[in-house]
Amino acid sequence: MTDKSDYPKAGIPSAGDLAEPVARAVREEVRRELREQSGRRAVRLYGGAAAAALYAGGALTACLVLLFALALPGWAAALVVFALLLVVAGWLKNAAAGQEGVGGRPGAPPAPSAPSAPSAPSAPAAPSAPSGPVAPPQPPHPPHPG
Repeated sequence: MTDKSDYPKAGIPSAGDLAEPVARAVREEVRRELREQSGRRAVRLYGGAAAAALYAGGALTACLVLLFALALPGWAAALVVFALLLVVAGWLKNAAAGQEGVGGRPGAPPAPSAPSAPSAPSAPAAPSAPSGPVAPPQPPHPPHPG
């Protein structure tokens, strides 16, 4: 008799042939899950750092108000610190607006520039060519006696 175990079954892979691809898929899935979890952990850590920085900014603001309160009334000290923070916020906003066109998001349109105040023309502008029918000139009206 012939031993049938020596002949591979047609179309059916053996357990040894399946073990490696399954193990590779499991390893890739575990790595992906670990990366995802570490990403969520990093987000939580950044959030905690932002909250701590916010509280530190509040403590610095209180310190500045108390420092100015040594020479000024309390309300004036708070007003001075408020004005300082407002100036810093405006400066940061303008600095960020200047960076939008330089290093902003890729593919984002550049920030619109603020319209400048119209300046007085130094020389009369050349008349532009009319694009449609031209109305006949009107005679000047005489001033009303009054």
